Amino acid sequence: MDSNNTERNFNGTGKILSLLTAVTDQGKKISATEKMIKKMPFSDGILLGGVTGLGYFAAYLSDVSYKEYYGLPSLYADVSLNTVILAVASIVFVILVLAMFLQRPYAMRYGKFVLPVILPFSIGLLLGLKLDYQFKQSLWEIFFFFLVYVLLTALLLFFAMRQNWLLTGLALVMIVISVSRASGYIIASNQTEYLVTQGSSPYVVVDTYKDGFVMMPVDLKRHVILPEVLFVDQAEQIKDSLRLREIKTGPLTVEGKRD
Repeated sequence: MDSNNTERNFNGTGKILSLLTAVTDQGKKISATEKMIKKMPFSDGILLGGVTGLGYFAAYLSDVSYKEYYGLPSLYADVSLNTVILAVASIVFVILVLAMFLQRPYAMRYGKFVLPVILPFSIGLLLGLKLDYQFKQSLWEIFFFFLVYVLLTALLLFFAMRQNWLLTGLALVMIVISVSRASGYIIASNQTEYLVTQGSSPYVVVDTYKDGFVMMPVDLKRHVILPEVLFVDQAEQIKDSLRLREIKTGPLTVEGKRD
């Protein structure tokens, strides 16, 4: 009997040790995650301020790039609140996705191959949705830029996996800046619907600034915008009874400007 009792006690002790080991391992995983967060060289307030500032800067760069396509100076850059919110939300989404993959080993196992493809593909889908998936650029150009952003995202993930937060932040900033610049140009070069004035010498509304329209003369037959700028504020619109109609012109290019 003594030997049976001893064997039972040994087995029971073994089970208890197994449970303690499991709890300890779980505790190690939790502490590892906490250590990863504590290694970040900035507080939550700095992170929030950085994301907000980066979102505003991204919205500004996108608007400047859009205006540069028409030859407009950055003086006309006017960032709206909705654009800033969209940019900040996009950056927060990327950070949350990275955090989710970093805290789950099973997700990280496959995420290091899937994530660099999914994120650039999602950006392309959003741009395509805005432009009805009609791009003036060739498929080879689109594919080339897609590969570039896949590599940049893989680099971002590489630094994040090694908890090198300085290089991770720099990679994120580089991606945000390049995406903002590219998106503004792509939207402008692929825009197909414009507000156009009626008359023998039509003007097209290329942008808005505060309470007015930024307009440029257009040759609808050649699909060319002439490099002259006319700013019409709201008071002048009412005084001159300016009539506009939305026309599907197709993509327009600025005369004398190389794409």
